[in-house]
Amino acid sequence: MRPSDMKLGQEKLASSRMLAPPVQVIAITGGKGGTGKTNIAVNLAQALAKEGKRILLLDADLGMANVDVLLGLEPEHTLYDVICGKCRLEDILLTGGNNLMVIPAASGIRQLAVMSRQECAGLVRAFSDLKDPIDTLIVDTATGITESAASFCQAANEILVVTCNEPTSIRDSISQLRLYYSEYGITRFRILANMVNSASEAHALFQDVMAHVADNHSLQISYAGYIPSDENVRKAVHAHQAVVNAFPRSPASVAVKKLARRVMEWPRPVRAGGHVEFFVERLIDNENMGMEVMI
Repeated sequence: MRPSDMKLGQEKLASSRMLAPPVQVIAITGGKGGTGKTNIAVNLAQALAKEGKRILLLDADLGMANVDVLLGLEPEHTLYDVICGKCRLEDILLTGGNNLMVIPAASGIRQLAVMSRQECAGLVRAFSDLKDPIDTLIVDTATGITESAASFCQAANEILVVTCNEPTSIRDSISQLRLYYSEYGITRFRILANMVNSASEAHALFQDVMAHVADNHSLQISYAGYIPSDENVRKAVHAHQAVVNAFPRSPASVAVKKLARRVMEWPRPVRAGGHVEFFVERLIDNENMGMEVMI
């Protein structure tokens, strides 16, 4: 927040927020549908919350919102109501369990599916009004390469690209890495192999991706691990539950919990701010950059 934008009486509040620890922002994305991206976002959020972290899960898949469905939540209001000025962001917050808050999107509304960068920044600017501090903001972005998805990825500290061992998924992930770098200047990514049969298959998938981007030395890509194929994930989806809650000892749940512990060891952002003002500012900083919308 710029000093000129600060309202009278907010100085003390802003000062107290600066004393809070930095917020880790993780954007979870994927090159195509069907990779289990939203499932990873939901279960990672739940696993981190179980570790005692205060988690805010933002459903930023603004055209095909599914986070609330996977958690069995029934939102009365959504981001669309915030955009329209009908309510505040804090009015639409849902509780997804201990230490987990959820911001639902609105499925099927074209205005949300094709939001511009400036509209995204205005939406996330409302986050600065949230009163409760958080440790981690997990952003479930739209699938593929869209302006809104790229906006959230650019503003995040970490980008987790979810892919599975299918030719189309690998191809689309490679295209996403290349285009996010060439069109949006994003250089750092973490690759998560999902729905694989073994660790060796996951490593082979990662090496396949790396082989196709080896010519671009500016890209910094690291391996985030893998989640095994697990029938319990499907069962949990049908029960509108996170698999880490419904089947805590299942192979997928164990893997997600390991991922959560690794995430907790990822470098924290240097910039202070107990809420998400810095995330807002990063979005705003990029507003005037020319970008193509790839759909």
